[in-house]
Amino acid sequence: MSKVIAYKNTERHCFCQIKFDSRERILVSVASTPVYSIKVFKLIAGIFPLKTIWEYKATAAAEKDAHKEMITLLLGRTRGKTDHPLDAIITKLVPCGSCDEAALLLRQAEQETASR
Repeated sequence: MSKVIAYKNTERHCFCQIKFDSRERILVSVASTPVYSIKVFKLIAGIFPLKTIWEYKATAAAEKDAHKEMITLLLGRTRGKTDHPLDAIITKLVPCGSCDEAALLLRQAEQETASR
């Protein structure tokens, strides 16, 4: 199973790094400026961002609403006990085995949300 190998969620930094079973690594970054967003990068050598594999920008302007929007996108209406987008995306991606699988899963979640 894939695992989180780095995690930081403070006022200044919000990111994690996940290592998949395929040995690929991604960096997940949650930003609040200029807009609330999530970006997922594939890493080369486990350190350097190679390319963006998925990105989502929240439409809500307020932090609470933007976080709710991103969590609902990632986990659907069954939000569980997660109250932050970083934790929601970790929950969504840890079962994945590769970067391609993660990107596909995130695109599907985005499409499902758009069709509601």
